[in-house]
Amino acid sequence: MERLDVIVPVASFEPISVLKRSVDCILGLEKGDMDVRVIYVLDITDENDDRLKFLKKVPIAAIARKSTRGRRAGAINDALDAYKREPGKAPDYVALFDVDSRPDRNFLIECADLLRSNKNVIIASGARFITNEDENIVTKTIASEYCFFSDVYMMFERFDGFNQFNGMIGVLNIKIMRDYQFDHLDESVSCEDLDFTQRAYLSGFTGGFAQNTRVGEQAPSTIRDLFNQRVRWLSGACQGMYTYLPSFITAQISVSKKLAWFLALSLPFVAFLATPVVPLYGVRLRGKYGLHSVIVRTFGLAGHVWLITLCGGVALAKNMFGWRIKWNESKRSEV
Repeated sequence: MERLDVIVPVASFEPISVLKRSVDCILGLEKGDMDVRVIYVLDITDENDDRLKFLKKVPIAAIARKSTRGRRAGAINDALDAYKREPGKAPDYVALFDVDSRPDRNFLIECADLLRSNKNVIIASGARFITNEDENIVTKTIASEYCFFSDVYMMFERFDGFNQFNGMIGVLNIKIMRDYQFDHLDESVSCEDLDFTQRAYLSGFTGGFAQNTRVGEQAPSTIRDLFNQRVRWLSGACQGMYTYLPSFITAQISVSKKLAWFLALSLPFVAFLATPVVPLYGVRLRGKYGLHSVIVRTFGLAGHVWLITLCGGVALAKNMFGWRIKWNESKRSEV
């Protein structure tokens, strides 16, 4: 029987209410014929943390960290390092989620099937959707943006492109990660997920898009939180460009992957150029949301591409002058 471990990092500021909803969702996932173990990696400030007490009462494993070293990447590394101390107990697959991730019940099965059917796929995931979509115009806009991303993923899947799943939310082939020494994330970069994906593609592996499942996540609900999030993401794109550009140019991978990688990392910095195209994509959204809602979302997307361009400029400046990129706490909704 194949074994799959679910790893969920939980930052010190995450509320217990969101944690409880996460546990309910993860424990309710379909397992198929796999042996599934759930591990929460919890950043705590003291042993009396109510969240840790709660986790000890449910049928999961919990790792308590008394530091925030490496943030999310550090938490995942601590969980992966435990396998090195018990090499005979390492799983076949590892699923990574955030505490706000709300995958469909069939998510693990669909992604594991994709990994089994294609030995070059190192990570499999599905379309993203926003769980707090109806909160305000900011969340509605991001939900529309994610609809666009899903269309891009499907296109890249068909034309051998570059699929980078934010946060590494998905199921990973841990054997490939061990064999090719990908089982340690870089804790020094702004976006460990992008760094991992780039190294994987340069080694000849790909990300796979499972079309029959989805995973939900919370969107930032304020302009400030969205701005901070995207500055960090685009700082990761800056780092990826100057770190991996020479390697992608000379890599023995398809031209379509090289081009898709370059466009994925560079286009957000000139996102404002998409302003005339936004109303055209609104036609695509009308069938999903209806006329009244799509008008609001289209105006939101038109402003969004300018905000992304601004975030790109700030990220470039921070990287040029060596300014630190902060990982800011975001407000959580009760979903």
